[in-house]
Amino acid sequence: MMKTLKSARLLAISAGLLLTNNAQATDKDLLDALYQNGVLTKVQYENLVKKVESKEKEVAQAALSPEKAQALDWATRVKIGGDMRFRHENIDTESDRGVKESRQRIRARLTIDAQINDETKAGFRLVTAGGTTSSNQTLEGGFGGKDIFFDRAFLSWSPKFASGLTATFGKFKQPWYNVSSAGLVWDSDVNPEGVAMKYKRSVGPVKMAATGGYFILEDGDTVNGKDNNDGFSDDLNMFHAGLSASMKLNDMIKGSLGSNAYIYNNESALSSASNSALKDGDTPLEIYEVAGKVDIDTGFLPVYVYAQYAVNAAAADEDQDTAWLAGFGTKYGPFKMDYNYRDTQEDAVADSYNDSDFSAGSDSARGHKVKLAYKINKNFSLAGAYFAAEQYNNEDVDTFQLDLKAKF
Repeated sequence: MMKTLKSARLLAISAGLLLTNNAQATDKDLLDALYQNGVLTKVQYENLVKKVESKEKEVAQAALSPEKAQALDWATRVKIGGDMRFRHENIDTESDRGVKESRQRIRARLTIDAQINDETKAGFRLVTAGGTTSSNQTLEGGFGGKDIFFDRAFLSWSPKFASGLTATFGKFKQPWYNVSSAGLVWDSDVNPEGVAMKYKRSVGPVKMAATGGYFILEDGDTVNGKDNNDGFSDDLNMFHAGLSASMKLNDMIKGSLGSNAYIYNNESALSSASNSALKDGDTPLEIYEVAGKVDIDTGFLPVYVYAQYAVNAAAADEDQDTAWLAGFGTKYGPFKMDYNYRDTQEDAVADSYNDSDFSAGSDSARGHKVKLAYKINKNFSLAGAYFAAEQYNNEDVDTFQLDLKAKF
């Protein structure tokens, strides 16, 4: 009883000191000591730390000149980051053609995102190379310079009168639900262009999201060779709708499940597109997808499993309209591992947008992918990936990649 009263008294005195106008950095040391000795619960500790940090920020800003305060405000609203990757890659096509390729490639990305106000964000990203499914530049060309492109440039609006709703305009990261970067339907480097809407809401322990959008693939002038077009009707475009949900079942298990529909519009434009979204440019696309993931904390190793299934309902050949993938992964200390197996039939997905690394980008292949990564130190890692693919024409394609990557 005396111990409890003593702890309560110490807590009250400490909290009073921490919330005075003279809060200093030593307050955090005191909080650490109180928490470690069991005087503070974890919730009490975290709440008091937040209050101390808030008070210190107010004191620091009050001491700044208007010019410095404005500069500090800008710095807190603008985030700059990126990454750099060096890759060694071997591609071996085991057939009568005997195509083999060994090359070194680089990828650099610089991202700038700004919180314009409470409702609006803007951002862009600069990358090496301008391919739809790759930002890699092969080291060649006699020491010549490398190209730089925008692969993202967007405005995002989250109006206060519609809590949970966000509208994004321009060129941005994929807004739909994904279980991994495996690239069954979409390569992870694809950044769609157009307008996307996302609405998020929690229903009890379940977090739900509904997505939709209109995306521009090719302008009508390009696909039909016209000097001018009649508007959207001549464009090759895609409509998207999706729904997903995630939930933490207990301290060990959490999971997510989602579905997506991708409807390509204007088949006449599709069949004459110079950069066709489909194999041979003559098969319409109406892709429906379902995917899910489960994370399990075993207490020894965190493990996750995932699966994905897609079907092109508009394909003429029902024997060539499906794609599926299943995989798992884990992490142990600085090591990470991911494995998946997939089977993609010829008319199941758009061959301009699926994984460009698996089977040299072919959209009709089956096989394995395994990836191992090692964290050398903070924001610096080494990773290796191996793709063993068998194309439907019985041509095997083996790909090996070794990456050295740094984030900043």
